[in-house]
Amino acid sequence: MAMPSKKSLKTRIGIGAAAVLAAGAMATVGVGIASASPSAPAPSATEAPFSGAKTGAHAGAGNLGAFLRLKADSPQAAGDRAAKAATAAVNRPEVFSKLPSALQADLTALKNAAPADRVKDAYKIKTTALSGGYGAGIQKRAVHIQKSATAGAGLRQELRNALTSANPGAGMQKVADQLVSHPKLFAKLPANLQTDLKTLKAAAPADLDTQANKIKDTALNGGYGAKIQNAAQALEKKTATTPAA
Repeated sequence: MAMPSKKSLKTRIGIGAAAVLAAGAMATVGVGIASASPSAPAPSATEAPFSGAKTGAHAGAGNLGAFLRLKADSPQAAGDRAAKAATAAVNRPEVFSKLPSALQADLTALKNAAPADRVKDAYKIKTTALSGGYGAGIQKRAVHIQKSATAGAGLRQELRNALTSANPGAGMQKVADQLVSHPKLFAKLPANLQTDLKTLKAAAPADLDTQANKIKDTALNGGYGAKIQNAAQALEKKTATTPAA
């Protein structure tokens, strides 16, 4: 495996920092795309999975993502985190008492499950929520989160494509288009980032790389805020130490 030349390394750093901008931007508004950044922390295992839930039919729908990320073949660590989240929920009676009885039972079962059963029990919570077993309110919320996760996966793939491209502009333009197409989320981004993403979205093909690199430089220099700057710097550092294939 050859080491990258200084020129190719500089190009890869620029691409990486430009691509991570969108991940940092999405992380800023809390839509779970921060995993595209190598420095992004995993969701807190001790966060109650239904914190901030409304009363009534929507009780417990506040943070279903703690379980909706799971797959039937998820690693043991994922099951362990889900069990900790279930424990946190059970230990918050003011929230737990408002959940449907079936969900209370399944969370309690997961809390007390043997390590080997944690993934299976957590995955059951996911599938039951999506199928309406905990009621229509939680089902609606679960389906919405699932769709958002699918959209996020597509965005991450666009970011990965940009990371491996010698010309990041076209890939970043697709990311910008997705961000601009979600007005409620887009409105929460820094004003200058909104402007630059709109410019990138509307840019002519010949200007795409220039605009993508402008966004990269602004991100690295803190022009979009510390959180996005930290994400960009972390990816720049990782790219600089990763040999080219």
